[in-house]
Amino acid sequence: MRILIMESSMLLLLTAITTGCVSSPSVTKQTQALPAITEQPTKEAALTSTPTPTGKTTDNSTPEATTVTNPPRCETNQLSVRRVSEDAGVGNVALTYAFTNNASSPCTLYGYPGLALLDAKGQPLEGVKVIRSKDTYFSSKQPRQQVTLAPGKQASFQLAYNHISSPQQNCPISSKIEITPPNAYQHLTVTQEIKPCTGKVRVTPVQAVTTQP
Repeated sequence: MRILIMESSMLLLLTAITTGCVSSPSVTKQTQALPAITEQPTKEAALTSTPTPTGKTTDNSTPEATTVTNPPRCETNQLSVRRVSEDAGVGNVALTYAFTNNASSPCTLYGYPGLALLDAKGQPLEGVKVIRSKDTYFSSKQPRQQVTLAPGKQASFQLAYNHISSPQQNCPISSKIEITPPNAYQHLTVTQEIKPCTGKVRVTPVQAVTTQP
């Protein structure tokens, strides 16, 4: 009787074990794909990578220098000269001459023209001194200034002297005048008779002509 009970118990135990093994499903390990993770920048990285707004961009590069080129000096072969007016009074005479730019491009004049008085033989007039002066009997002080001559425009200057002589004085008389533009090397020649009895001829610096004569 005891042996039967033990066999029955063993049988029940084996059955239970067998049943548990059968009822437990087999587990197959599946590899599950992980979702893509978008990396979020840290606060420090976000601050570093934030672009500077376009309106606040600072350009530290040195800008290119802009060179302003003035017109070149007027050469003698670009110019012509002629007398445009004459003033006289109390023995004083002032002749106004004007340079005209005959070229197709602008040029500049600055300072005093050169003068040489010639006699009838074309020789320098003896006993006459040319003096640079900012004023004459007929004009107030005329400062030196750079004059830019556009094509066809003029710049003027004055030639002044005194022609009153005493009975015992023999005044020199010119036949022609050589006029050299300021800072130039060649001259222009005009026919002009002047009689500087004091032996002095004043010449003023060139000035811009606002009203063309």
